[in-house]
Amino acid sequence: MKTFITQEDTKLIEDRLVKFEANTGCELLLVLARASDLYPAASWRFGVLAGAALTFAVSLFVDLHHGYLWPLAMLTTTLLMVWLGHFDGPKRLALSELETERETAEKAVECFHTLGTSRVTHKVTAMIMVSILERKITVLVDEKLKSKITQAELDELVDIMRGHFRAGRMDLGFTKSIESLEEKILKDFGGRVSEVNPGELSDKIHFL
Repeated sequence: MKTFITQEDTKLIEDRLVKFEANTGCELLLVLARASDLYPAASWRFGVLAGAALTFAVSLFVDLHHGYLWPLAMLTTTLLMVWLGHFDGPKRLALSELETERETAEKAVECFHTLGTSRVTHKVTAMIMVSILERKITVLVDEKLKSKITQAELDELVDIMRGHFRAGRMDLGFTKSIESLEEKILKDFGGRVSEVNPGELSDKIHFL
């Protein structure tokens, strides 16, 4: 997972995280996941479709005389493509938007509660989660932050990150979105959202 982000960039992001929490009084959870789900069905979808296409392509150049050769070729190529479908690139081709939206949303909520809000006493928590396989970014905030920060403003943070990620700058994507969230909190709450000094959660990126 850390091949997606260097140690230097990780340190830069985590330093900005510590500063954010000191300035806002809010715990911020950063999660970088390789994938939100294993998607076994996607591997099989890719295998069957790619296997059928490859078998058809082979039949254009190789004369499958005997009746058993076609199903044998189909079985062989399908199994090969199913194996290949376990890798991120091919698997991504077989994923549907509805599927990835559902799985990343469920994973984000799970992480937010198990790694975040359930572990802090003052319950002022936000989370930025990036799922690499699905290329999805999720920003969640607790009820207190949600009372002032709108969904449209959270979507702005996602847009900021997505723009930098497309340019190959994951470090800037994280740091700029953290800065933007800090500005919104300080503006909307007129300063720190909590007088409690945050520090109950790890100030490290969670690599899943």
